Amino acid sequence: MSNLYPIIMSKISTGILLVAIFLIGCSKPINEAETKFNPIDNTVLSLDGWEFSKSTYDFSINSRGLYFLNSEIGFVVGYNGDIYKTTDSGEMWTKQNSGTTLHLHSVFFINENVGFVSSQSMNCLGADCNKGCLLLKTTNGGETWTKTFFPNYLSIHSLKFFDELKGVAIIYTTGNNGMQNKKLATTSDGGINWSINNLEIIAPYDELVFAGNLIFVAGKNQRIYKSSDYGQTWTTLNTPVKTTYDIRELYFYNETIGYIDGISEIFKTTDGGLSWTKTNFPFDGLGTLHFSNENEGFHLEYVSAYEGGDWPVFKGSIYYRTKDGGITWTKSELIPSLSMNLTNFPQRELGFAFWGSTLYRMKKID
Repeated sequence: MSNLYPIIMSKISTGILLVAIFLIGCSKPINEAETKFNPIDNTVLSLDGWEFSKSTYDFSINSRGLYFLNSEIGFVVGYNGDIYKTTDSGEMWTKQNSGTTLHLHSVFFINENVGFVSSQSMNCLGADCNKGCLLLKTTNGGETWTKTFFPNYLSIHSLKFFDELKGVAIIYTTGNNGMQNKKLATTSDGGINWSINNLEIIAPYDELVFAGNLIFVAGKNQRIYKSSDYGQTWTTLNTPVKTTYDIRELYFYNETIGYIDGISEIFKTTDGGLSWTKTNFPFDGLGTLHFSNENEGFHLEYVSAYEGGDWPVFKGSIYYRTKDGGITWTKSELIPSLSMNLTNFPQRELGFAFWGSTLYRMKKID
């Protein structure tokens, strides 16, 4: 028996080694770009004029940017370098390999292949920290990304490209006493270099708003900056917002019809911002406001309340609808299950929103 033991053990070891080699040869490395997520829960909420379908997934993203190129292809980006892509209207999402752990803020695609994602430079632990903020570019629909770092920028927000070379954004830089400066910026070489405009964006709301060939953004002293040449030059528009407040939010349906949230009042323009009239909307802020045509629109008002903690508790949303350009509105009861953050409308009658693990599809039904 003692003579057979080494032989038996040798054969067993050889077998284990062959099995290990076989498994290694047959196994496939896990690729983040192949990690697909299907919804684990679907619900549909039919409201007055619009249908909200809600899909929940087994992944969660601290989302900061959402963009749908069309009704099928969309991207959501967020903290820790997260990028997810859908090609079927959000039925399934695929995690992309961004190659970074920086917090991502904005995403924009020119076509199915060429797209851009921007980041901030703070609050990170990965290899890309201390290099400045980042602009990612893909030419193959998100399969791979190239990096361009900007050591002097804190973050890039509200990306928009008009072609593969011309683009516009809001860039954060360090100002006096460590304060942040928000500046308008343009690029003519695909985001490799940016030209900073001296106009400062100091309002709490720091998103560029696009309407046809026009760009709008809220600036200092209750004014709006407007551009008709891809951000190369800007016109300053005065508004009736009180001097004790800033412009909190902008919404433009087209080049002439728009709204501004002045915190204490909401105003409407019908001439591209040259003049404004006060509206009597039954809600306090613009929030999620969308018009499918000049007369028909909806608004979601988020309701929260303090219940003894440090932060208010979200209670749900109230849905408003207008059919006469905002003159009159119908109002729903509180809807506890409806909570949206980022919104994007690739079409007038179709939109998407993302929050945590949940995607909303918004479709006009009458």
